[in-house]
Amino acid sequence: MSALNYVGSKRGKLLFAGSVYAALAALTVAFLFPLVWVLGLSLKTRLQVFADPPLFVWSPTLENYATVLQRADFVQAFVNSLLVSTGAVTLSLCVGVPAAYAIARFPFRGRSFLFFALLAMRMLPPIAVLLPMYILFSKLGLTTTRFSVILAYTTFSLPLVVWIMRGFFEDLPRELEESAWVDGASRQAAFVHVVLPLIRPGLVAASILCLQLAWNDFLFAAVLTNNNSRTLPVLMAAFTGGDSGTDWGGMTASGVLVILPVIIFSFAAQRHLVAGLSSGAVKG
Repeated sequence: MSALNYVGSKRGKLLFAGSVYAALAALTVAFLFPLVWVLGLSLKTRLQVFADPPLFVWSPTLENYATVLQRADFVQAFVNSLLVSTGAVTLSLCVGVPAAYAIARFPFRGRSFLFFALLAMRMLPPIAVLLPMYILFSKLGLTTTRFSVILAYTTFSLPLVVWIMRGFFEDLPRELEESAWVDGASRQAAFVHVVLPLIRPGLVAASILCLQLAWNDFLFAAVLTNNNSRTLPVLMAAFTGGDSGTDWGGMTASGVLVILPVIIFSFAAQRHLVAGLSSGAVKG
């Protein structure tokens, strides 16, 4: 009887594991299908894109990528996106990380209210603050500049950075900083040389989320930029017009080129996300 129960239990575990893997495989296919479809369209000619019935087997071509990369406005938009995203991520981290450290380490009146007020700012729909931002930047003479877009992205990235990093600072043992103070380090030196290296996984996670927000945004960039300062998402809208209709090959090729840097950065930073927060840092 016990042997039958063992066999039945083992068979049940195998069936359960198989169903779990099948469900995960189905979800993976569902999530990757749009990306694969876009990649396939980017490797087709215009005639192949509009072929009826759709072509599932064809000779791939890089013509669309060559056409997109030869456009001067694409190179300019790529540089604008790179500068805007880098500036927004850097400014958000430079302001948000010290703010999160202060909220986590220093008790002061109104600390909880300030923290939740920052979260409330993140919950606002972007369209609700777009017009006030545009009026403000117009008064300051910053309209159609890359700096105005950086400030707009920082407004929404900053609460996210504070929310993520506060948890990392609270989980970090205070004894690490106290040991550095005993050894003669100032609070600033202990923060830079002891605390920041230990919260690197949090910094990487916050950087990736801020980068995705700044790199993929269309709304703020469309309103706050012009032809010289527009970013890649705004440029992609140019492929939807024209006398010949939507240029699906150019639009999908530019879309692949847009998402490629974020994917590369995410994979390159993946090992830091799973690194131990303070493994081996506490003295025995």
